[in-house]
Amino acid sequence: MKKVLLVEDDIDMAELVNYILTTYGFIVYTHSTGLKVDEIVKAYKPNLILLDVRLPGKPGTQVCKELKQISDIPIILFSDEPNQQKLVSECNADAFLG
Repeated sequence: MKKVLLVEDDIDMAELVNYILTTYGFIVYTHSTGLKVDEIVKAYKPNLILLDVRLPGKPGTQVCKELKQISDIPIILFSDEPNQQKLVSECNADAFLG
């Protein structure tokens, strides 16, 4: 089964995304801050990371930059932020969902 790491601080959004992904057969691990995401990636070894842009502790764009230096796991940023393409290119994310 494919594993997804969902990093989202909004509980309702995290529950909704988790429900949708598990319905389609994904195993989902949810984390709510921008802190220690690298440790979770090393331990959990997800196939995909869904990463909110606005996170407590550390912005998602910074987390993305750091993860891209240690891993080739695809990262999809998501948020209602404007300038989505700029955010993707700044942190080398693979895609953006807005």
